[in-house]
Amino acid sequence: MIIVKAKYLIPNPDNCIENGAVAVKGTKIHHVGTFDEIEVLADIDKVIDLGNAVILPGLINIHTHLDLTNLHNRIKPTTNFTHWVFQLLGARMRWKEAEYNASIEKGIKLSIESGTTTVADIANTEYSFSVLKRSPLRKVVYKEIIALNPDHARDVLKKTQLELTTIITDNLFRLGLSPHAPYSVSKELYQTISHFAHETGTPVCTHIAETCDEIEFLTKGTGGFPSFLRQIRAMPDNWKHPGLTPIQYLNETGILGNHPLLIHCNYVTDEEISIIKSSGSSVAFCPRSYHFFGHANHPFQKLLDAGINVGLGTDSLASNDTLSILDEMKFLSLHHAIPPNTLLTMATLNGANALGLESKTGQIMEGFEADLCGVRLPNAPVGNIYSQLLDAASKNIFTMVAGNICYHA
Repeated sequence: MIIVKAKYLIPNPDNCIENGAVAVKGTKIHHVGTFDEIEVLADIDKVIDLGNAVILPGLINIHTHLDLTNLHNRIKPTTNFTHWVFQLLGARMRWKEAEYNASIEKGIKLSIESGTTTVADIANTEYSFSVLKRSPLRKVVYKEIIALNPDHARDVLKKTQLELTTIITDNLFRLGLSPHAPYSVSKELYQTISHFAHETGTPVCTHIAETCDEIEFLTKGTGGFPSFLRQIRAMPDNWKHPGLTPIQYLNETGILGNHPLLIHCNYVTDEEISIIKSSGSSVAFCPRSYHFFGHANHPFQKLLDAGINVGLGTDSLASNDTLSILDEMKFLSLHHAIPPNTLLTMATLNGANALGLESKTGQIMEGFEADLCGVRLPNAPVGNIYSQLLDAASKNIFTMVAGNICYHA
């Protein structure tokens, strides 16, 4: 049995234990309490003292593209989203398998070092799955699906099914499907994926309401997307705009019946928030990526107030500077008046709920998976434990996934 102790332990967002400790047996959390309570337990093999630190539930990143890690600072910042995507496609097309793998491996390393224990990653290639499967992270890996031509819907899903049957899942690895976005996936393909996911219990996520251009494309058939899609030869000749907002459109396809993870939701109306709430979907909010593209006034507070499950993502290093969920929390704390326990809830419990892992992780609780991180606190503490946690000087120094020590600085 391993004991991990620190000056503080926050087993869930509403509780803090001074001189806290966690007893880990195998892959599970065996006991939670003060170190005085836990040090009397029998069969202790090792005690890890993190010192002036706080032990937290492992942080959960519910939206990232780890294969884009090595594109950091290689895509010029722009408020023109289609131009950014065009740059991205151009850079990625030149990569070979080894370059993809190296980018994913670096993303895994950076995630673990930042205290992330669970990721929801979007995978484009078959080798993405094997690299991620070998990693010590807990992960839900979503196979990205793209086809705007409605005639290709069934063939695309059949091909995807064949790919997925060759991949073996385990306790740390679950598969999902990611119809990319309404400007890259036909209504027929959304419907086909929705039916398949419902039959098999496969998790689903999709990018939605990310830009104003996307809204214009769906409601009017104009904006930047038609010319961009023609340029990359992805625009069907017979495509007609549905005349619906993004969430209305998803609702019509039936995909909301799968309780999907909705990525971004940067621009949603009150009516759409009501639809999201009724569907039981979760939302992935990526604060610093949102800032990178020059968006303003994300409705995350409205979503939370409506009772919608909102978790945090980093997106990729093509639109962010780190893969740290702790950095996302600090960014939000700096720019918005959000209670610290709400931020921690978004980064842990809400993330677990969004990925269907709420009975395994998201809090430090007896019987749960031993997914922990330890954040070193500032040497000159100011304010309470939450202020210290969100201080610019705090830094993750310890990461454990399913009882496996993955990082200890």
